[in-house]
Amino acid sequence: MRHSEEISLEVIPWGSPAYKQALELRDRILRKPLGMSIYKDNLEGEKEDIHLLARQGGTAVGVLLLRRVDDHTLQMKQVAVDESLQGQGIGRQLIAFAERTAILEETRTIILHARMTAVPFYEKLGYVRYGEPYTEIGIPHWSMKKQLEPGSKVIK
Repeated sequence: MRHSEEISLEVIPWGSPAYKQALELRDRILRKPLGMSIYKDNLEGEKEDIHLLARQGGTAVGVLLLRRVDDHTLQMKQVAVDESLQGQGIGRQLIAFAERTAILEETRTIILHARMTAVPFYEKLGYVRYGEPYTEIGIPHWSMKKQLEPGSKVIK
């Protein structure tokens, strides 16, 4: 895959062929390194989530999902970018797209559980830590959040 190809960002339907591509990417990046499989999860719980996909040359290269917490809050989950393309701005583009999508959904706050290694990435994008660090699926995490306002500046 050429690294200079344009990135396309889209909202994808649960259960679609694009969703299956997103699952494969999530499994490879987020689960297999932990000796786990996403296919053992109850994925029915994702039917109501907003699924975002980044593609390059038709190939899934980044993914995240947004889950409604309450009327004005979404939780960002399952953020993953293909290892060979990390550090090239795909994650940043995906987060910016998620924030624009969240504002259209009348969301005021995005929350997330960041792996300790990802905290600096999210801090650069305006997310702040809250609470105390904790362990989730055997990995140190921080809870993070960002306030969004309609018309507010989101990442470009």
